[in-house]
Amino acid sequence: MPDSERTNTSKRTMAKSSLLKLLDNHILKVEFVSAIAGDSKMSDHDQLLYESLRQRRGDKLYSDLLFAITHQYFPEEQSKDLWDRILKHKYEMSEKLGRNVKITVAALDYLSNITDLLDAPMLISSPQMATVAEVALKDGMTSLYDHTTFMAKLAGEISRYERYGNDISVIMLDIDFFKQYNDTYGHPAGDVVLREIGKIIREEIRDVDIASRYGGEEFAIVLPRTSISEANKIAERIRVRIESC
Repeated sequence: MPDSERTNTSKRTMAKSSLLKLLDNHILKVEFVSAIAGDSKMSDHDQLLYESLRQRRGDKLYSDLLFAITHQYFPEEQSKDLWDRILKHKYEMSEKLGRNVKITVAALDYLSNITDLLDAPMLISSPQMATVAEVALKDGMTSLYDHTTFMAKLAGEISRYERYGNDISVIMLDIDFFKQYNDTYGHPAGDVVLREIGKIIREEIRDVDIASRYGGEEFAIVLPRTSISEANKIAERIRVRIESC
């Protein structure tokens, strides 16, 4: 097999793998998280799914679980220990009260009243609500959605696809040799690159499209009602603009 064909096959395999990871997370709804925490009996299917997610996501899964019930992001290195402590708090509360305390109640109590890790609630006016929510869900470096918010929005688009059958495409892209660039020119220079790519992506997509900083130098874009051929054109347009910078 020629090197070019082998490279293309490898890229397609990686893209499929990344998409499967995206699709996995659409089941992380509060009901599923609640079952994981023991609020209800987990079905055999859910148990297998949970084990699969733990293998694929590692400790990142616990960041996702906490976000699903608090809408606040906790770092991967902190989330596993935090999840275990919240579960312990849930069981202690349940024993004292003589009833099964839900994981949502236990988490909010533990994070707000015991550790103060969850910011105090704020009352804001209705016109401010949408703006505040959007800013909170964005990556500070690129102004694109953060990873967890992207997963939640992707789940909504998948649900619409399953219901109505409209086309949906996902673009996954990353920056070649970004580590070497950072090592050579320094992280401030790398930050400039990330911000510029975020700007290009925002300018090249529609308002209905959903773009995120998926990882360190990885980006992902969901294109509702967009065919594969149309998505390829958009991806190429973004690539050309980035190459010309």
